[in-house]
Amino acid sequence: MKLEILECLPREKLNAPPLLFVHGAYQGAWCWKEHFLPHFSSRGFASYALSLRGHGQSEGREKLHTFTLKDYAEDVLQVMCQMPGKPVLIGHSMGGAVVQKILYAHPDMAAAAVLMASNPPSGMIKDLLRMNLFHFFDGRRLSKFNQGKAGSFPFKLFFPQELPAAKKTEYGKLLQPESKKALKEFVERVVPASFNPQAPILVLCARKDKILSEKTALALAYTYKTKPVIFPDVHHEMMLDTNWQHVAAEIQTFLHDKLTCAV
Repeated sequence: MKLEILECLPREKLNAPPLLFVHGAYQGAWCWKEHFLPHFSSRGFASYALSLRGHGQSEGREKLHTFTLKDYAEDVLQVMCQMPGKPVLIGHSMGGAVVQKILYAHPDMAAAAVLMASNPPSGMIKDLLRMNLFHFFDGRRLSKFNQGKAGSFPFKLFFPQELPAAKKTEYGKLLQPESKKALKEFVERVVPASFNPQAPILVLCARKDKILSEKTALALAYTYKTKPVIFPDVHHEMMLDTNWQHVAAEIQTFLHDKLTCAV
């Protein structure tokens, strides 16, 4: 599978693992390009982002709805094998589920992991029911968008209300349907309940997230024996949020603390 890979390399590299960013549903590598890739590159981290098959400029768009989370994990593994060293995996939402699958199946391949507003290991059934209860019409709109029956994406579910109109137009041209097969897997368990990852894990949660609840983030962090970092003024799309700098700063602190990054 030919995959789109974005890279942003630092002028002065830290003695640190490379970073590999894994996007969530409806997106592509483009979602990391605006803020996170240049931010971490400017701080000495070799930074990469891929578009999973059927997303962005990667192959497979015509077969998108046949792809599974396992297929997506294979894409990430393909990129990992090409990287200069054992990477830190940073997964957002569905990308967090993909990262967890890799940590379980290949425990020695990642230096650490960051789960941003991530699918929980037990599945998202409670969160999907919550979204449909409190945001019914936006949930329907998202479903129609995924079926190609609605022209516009339900931005209120994912982004802050103050997102500029120009950004909505820009992102609206890039957001895309997600694999129906992968979406059905959201209710299923991602990894076995007994899974005990070897790599350090950072769990990040957005209090204004309308997709994943704070309770879900607490359960996710508890499963992996850590404490979540909860941002009070951040929404689901953490890397494109108006307060994205707070999220990036927390990740950078984690990298320095857990991986003893040095010049």
